[in-house]
Amino acid sequence: MVKSTDVFIEGSQGKTGIHQGISHTLEPRTKLLILLLVNVTSFIQNNMVCEIMSIVLVTAVMLYHRAYRLTLKNLTYFLGMILLIGLTLTVENVFLGMLSVVLMMARKIYPTFMFAALLMTTTQVGEMTSSLQAMKIPRQVSITIVVIMRFFPTIKTEYKSVLEAAKIRGIKLNLWTCIKAPHRVVDYILVPLMMQLSIVAEELSLAAMTKGIDSDRQRTAMYQTHFGIMDLVFTVAFIGNFIFALTGGLS
Repeated sequence: MVKSTDVFIEGSQGKTGIHQGISHTLEPRTKLLILLLVNVTSFIQNNMVCEIMSIVLVTAVMLYHRAYRLTLKNLTYFLGMILLIGLTLTVENVFLGMLSVVLMMARKIYPTFMFAALLMTTTQVGEMTSSLQAMKIPRQVSITIVVIMRFFPTIKTEYKSVLEAAKIRGIKLNLWTCIKAPHRVVDYILVPLMMQLSIVAEELSLAAMTKGIDSDRQRTAMYQTHFGIMDLVFTVAFIGNFIFALTGGLS
């Protein structure tokens, strides 16, 4: 659970109260542990039961966070992936056979991406920083995790900016163009995107340094993180699924 304190700002017009109270979310350290468990479970499981259990548990965590739209979107993608795999396996074709292998690998690790998306969308950078500080994590690791949390959400924004810039210059980029001329994707999307993301990564690192994240002094935090009963419940559930996968499931 994460709780933020009441903050009152004294101004010329009086006091302004800002109260967030208890948010409906797991403790950031619990999320990191669950992400690790989901990742390891995805790689060691060898039957569909463990995979379905991972999806069910991650979906339960999403519903606990009230991320209904994110839940619906991810379940739709997962079901669509299963349908595509079924369709590609029914047709004897070399290209479709390779595509089915790629889709099955993506399906296997999809629970990890689902939980990573939840972590990014439901965890404030201040919450994560406070939790990492409480764990006495080295500054190099803390800076890396914080920059990653700020970096990935900007990829979508920068991608849209690259597409808008190409459209302004009269460059049409659609699915058919990408299939017909793949080099246009590299020239007009990947190269500008990688250049822009390298600049963004450097700016985020400098911003974190400016805020004193690498300071040796004890930092204060607005967020008071503590473990709750739901942290324990979900942690035990994911550990149980991990043990179930480690022992071979039902095989």
